[in-house]
Amino acid sequence: MKKILYLIAVLFFSIHVLGQASESSVVSVRLPKGASSLTKRQLSGLVHQNFKRSSIPLERENYYQLDGILIFFWDLSVNPGFKKGIANSKLELLGYLSRNKDNTIDYSKIINVNGIQFLICQYENHGEAYLWFKSECNSDDKYINGVF
Repeated sequence: MKKILYLIAVLFFSIHVLGQASESSVVSVRLPKGASSLTKRQLSGLVHQNFKRSSIPLERENYYQLDGILIFFWDLSVNPGFKKGIANSKLELLGYLSRNKDNTIDYSKIINVNGIQFLICQYENHGEAYLWFKSECNSDDKYINGVF
């Protein structure tokens, strides 16, 4: 658990709003030293060998591994008519996760990093822990999602 919290802190404190990063059009991310990039094939094999229930969206691009922890993130666009505040996103996520009796929600909170609000939620399902994050929408109606 300490390793996960350290990794979260390193990732979030190294996020800067630049809009010109190759990994994301929302933020520029500097991953912790030692994180290695994974191909979709490597990721698929790793997930099938080491995890019981995880499914990972393989149509995304940014997959990394550090000390057995998988990190992946992606940008999403939203129609301006459907744009919601981060507090509403939190309520929706908690409602969605609560519908599955096998989910145990450890915590969810909204934090501010370098002027960007992020929703962070940690939950468990069948012995696997998930740490999910989502940013607020930027002026281009995009946000970043990610999972550890």
